[in-house]
Amino acid sequence: MFQHILFATDGSFPAERAADYAAALAIRFHASVTVLHAYTPITIPLSSYSFPNADAFADESDAQALVKQVAGRLRDHGVQNVETQVIQGQPAHVILGVAESIQPDVIVMGARGVSTWQGLLLGSTSISVVQRAQIPVLVVK
Repeated sequence: MFQHILFATDGSFPAERAADYAAALAIRFHASVTVLHAYTPITIPLSSYSFPNADAFADESDAQALVKQVAGRLRDHGVQNVETQVIQGQPAHVILGVAESIQPDVIVMGARGVSTWQGLLLGSTSISVVQRAQIPVLVVK
């Protein structure tokens, strides 16, 4: 049923939970997984602002470290074929663009629920991806 899974991560706790679902699907269906992180560079000095969450990634090296860690976690679960991608840009646009490019069978992602009133249930990125994706999307809370 699933041959290729696109797993979008932001490093949050819901994304960690979603990684477990992506791993379970990949193992069950012998699917490959592409781990994707979209980041927006932070343009203010980090020392002048305290982030409420530890999952804010300021540059590409931080983002690369995240996807490498997630890929290792998937391999530890037994997923055989894992690739990674880091792309600068607005997360929903990046996720949808990569999905169009690599043609996965499903997108798996976590829902943070920290933004708009609609986002209280899912999260603005997950809402946007669910509404606009041309393939199934599994959102894990």
